[in-house]
Amino acid sequence: LDAPSLRCDIRPIMRTDDQFGRATPDIAVLRQHTQQHIIPLLEQGIVVSQGFIGSNKAGQTTTLGRGGSDYSAALIAEALDAETLEIWTDVPGIYTTDPRITAAAKPIQEISFTEAAEMATFGAKILHPSTLLPAIRQQIPVFIGSSKQPELGGTWIRQYVSEAPLFRALALRCNQTMVTLTSLNMFQAYGFLAEVFRILAAHKISVDLITTSEVSVSLTLDKTDTSGGAPTLPEAAIAELSQLCRVDIEQGLCLAALIGNGMSESKGAAKQVFGALADFNLRMICYGASAHNLCFLVQEQDAKEIIKVLHQQVIE
Repeated sequence: LDAPSLRCDIRPIMRTDDQFGRATPDIAVLRQHTQQHIIPLLEQGIVVSQGFIGSNKAGQTTTLGRGGSDYSAALIAEALDAETLEIWTDVPGIYTTDPRITAAAKPIQEISFTEAAEMATFGAKILHPSTLLPAIRQQIPVFIGSSKQPELGGTWIRQYVSEAPLFRALALRCNQTMVTLTSLNMFQAYGFLAEVFRILAAHKISVDLITTSEVSVSLTLDKTDTSGGAPTLPEAAIAELSQLCRVDIEQGLCLAALIGNGMSESKGAAKQVFGALADFNLRMICYGASAHNLCFLVQEQDAKEIIKVLHQQVIE
């Protein structure tokens, strides 16, 4: 491009709170600072800035956590009322599943915001869930492409797409922790779950999936930080929960998710999925709350084979 480039330090523009490591940007202040400082620079040339970092009111540098660089780009696009947001990474767009799991994975040319958000939430590593939020708020189309191979094109993420297949893609998220709470006091009683979630909230524990029966509840722990390994239940939380019920903790699990459209409203959709996986043990099946996903826990040693089989049966 025949245009001058200008450096802009994003830290005084990206105002955040004091949560070092996963700071939350102040959207209103960011828009104000962007209008004041970045737009005038854009009139002079191409603005180059950093992602992932910001600063608090005291001027101390903060970081936005995992996915923070792409999230920064999305936030700036929102503040600028941009027409499009381009994310250039090391792969040419979003695939029907991780190509490292099956060579039959196919690139997706166009996908809806809802489908992409489901994929990001359930483990597709190319995009962090937070990246999509600013784009969704402002209805900004997002392009994902490879900076190494731009000629291969990529994936457009939009509000509305030309095709909405029943089964679009598969995602896999490992390092899952399942907690099962069992008590006869749950039977035809009220207040048990409220007390469980009060304890979890007091220990700042976020729950991802949940299934219940008359005398037990199983849940998975949401991973809210950037450290490795499976999330854990603090000993203090286990001690409190143990006063209410028996607490069983299981790890070595993966969450498999099938992403699509209208699955809970389509006759025979579940039969196709569960028929293909008849030889595998599935846990914590979550189906029906969303028309765009069907997910379940599996043993880690079976996870990749399950993705291969399901991809072959319902996507290829």
